[in-house]
Amino acid sequence: MSKRTKTLLLALIVLALLVGLFFAVKLFLPQESAEQSSSSSETSTAVKLISMSSDELASVEVSRPEGGYVLRVAGGEASIDGLEGLPLDSDRTSTVLSQATSLTAKELADPSPSSLGIYGLDNPSYSLTVTKTDGSSFTFEFGLASSASYGTYAKLSGSNEVYLIYTSDLSSFAYATEDFISKKIIPDLSDSADFKSISFSGADHETPFVIEKYDFDSDDDATYSYFTYGVTSPSLKPVDAETIFSYVDAILDTTAQSVLAGNYTDQELAQYGLDNPAAQIEVTFSEEYEEDTTFSFSLSFQDGTVYAICNDVPIIYTLAEADWMTLKYADIVHSLFLLPSIYEVSHVTVETAGQSYAFDVSGEKSETVTYNGTAIDQTAFSKFYQLLIGATHDGNYVPDAQPEGDPVLTITFDYRNDSNSDTLRFYDAGTRKLYVEMNGKIEFTMMSSFLEKVQKACEQVINGETPDPDWKV
Repeated sequence: MSKRTKTLLLALIVLALLVGLFFAVKLFLPQESAEQSSSSSETSTAVKLISMSSDELASVEVSRPEGGYVLRVAGGEASIDGLEGLPLDSDRTSTVLSQATSLTAKELADPSPSSLGIYGLDNPSYSLTVTKTDGSSFTFEFGLASSASYGTYAKLSGSNEVYLIYTSDLSSFAYATEDFISKKIIPDLSDSADFKSISFSGADHETPFVIEKYDFDSDDDATYSYFTYGVTSPSLKPVDAETIFSYVDAILDTTAQSVLAGNYTDQELAQYGLDNPAAQIEVTFSEEYEEDTTFSFSLSFQDGTVYAICNDVPIIYTLAEADWMTLKYADIVHSLFLLPSIYEVSHVTVETAGQSYAFDVSGEKSETVTYNGTAIDQTAFSKFYQLLIGATHDGNYVPDAQPEGDPVLTITFDYRNDSNSDTLRFYDAGTRKLYVEMNGKIEFTMMSSFLEKVQKACEQVINGETPDPDWKV
C-alpha cells in the first residue's frame, strides 16, 4: 500500500470518529421539549402594547359600569380621586403603576375582525385610559374573557385590531375606588414605645375603666405587692400584666376585613351604629423623648359584624370580632381581692363564728408570730397566711349588692409602715356564695367553701398544725 493511500485511509478513519462523536454528544444534549417550543413560538407572537417609565405617567383611569377609579401621580406620589387625605394601600397603587406602564399581549388575535361583537368589544366591559406627563393619552377597551387561553380580548380605542392579553396582567384594573384604602389600622411603633394605658368606655360600658402601669409601692401601700399594672378607675385594682399585654398585642395586630366608606357622612355613621358606639377604646404608648402616641377605636356590633372607626381617620371599617373589643371591668380585674406581702404585715385578725383570732407578726423576715403571747410555728403560719390572701372572686360582678345580717367572716391586715389596714368582710349571698366587701365596698361574690376552710385553719394553726392553703379542694 502506497504512502498516499495510507494517509487517505487514516483521514477517513478520523472523519468517521468525529462524525460518531458528534452524534454521541447530540444524543446526550438536552432536547427542546414541545412545551419549550410552544413557549418560544408564543414569545414570537407576543406584542408589546405599553412600554413606558413611571416618570412618564400622569394618570390612570379605569371606567366600569359598576364603578372604577382614577389614579394620579405627582411628585412620585400616587393618589386616588375621592380618597384625598386617606391612607392608601401602597401595594395596590404599585401594582396599578406597574401594569399601566408595561403591558404585553399574548398575541394579535385578529388583525381585521369581521365583527367586534364576537370578542365583546362592540360594548366593552371596561376601559383603561393612560395619560402621560406630556399630555398625550391612549385608551384600551376590554371585552370577553377566553377561558381556554386565560386571556381577555382588548383593542386600542380607534383601532379594530383585537389582542388577547393574559387576564392576570389586568388584575389591578378590576379594583374599585374603596379597594385602595389601606386596611392597616395601626401604624408601626418605634422600638422605644412602651405600653402606658388603655381605657374602655361607650354605650356597652356602664362603668368606664382605665388600666395603666402603676407603682403600687409608691405610696407605701402594701395592699397589692408584686403588681405593676392596675385598673386605676373607677377603683384601684391589680390586673395581670401578661393578660393585658396579650390584649394590647391583639389590638396592634388588628387589620380591617373591609372598607365600607371613606370620608363618611353622618347618615353612614348612624347606619352602622357609630353615632353612639358600643365601645370606645384608647391605647396609649409612651415614647422616649417624644410625646405619647394614642390609638383610638369606636366600635359597634350589628348582626355578627364589627363596624369601626380607628385613629380618627374618616373611614368606616369592618373588623373581625376579638376579645379585646368586648372587655368588661369584671373580666380584667385580678381574681385576688388583695395581695399584701407578709413582710409588710404587723397584725392579722380573723373573726368568725363568734371567735377572734389575732396574730402578731414581727422580725425582719416576719419570722416571729405569736397568738395570745404563744409562738406560732413559722411554716404553719405561712401556709395559713397563704390561705387568707388566696381569697378570689368568681367573676360575678355585684356592685349594687345589699347583704343582710352580720358578716360571717372578717379578715383584717394591719401594716408596719403606716397606720393603714385592709379589711375583708364576707356575707352570706345564698347558695354556696359569699358577698365580699373590701374596705367597705362590695363588687364580687366568691365560693362559700372559703369560709369553712378558714374556720378550720384557725384552729389548726393555733394548735400547731399546718393548714392546707388550697381552699378550692
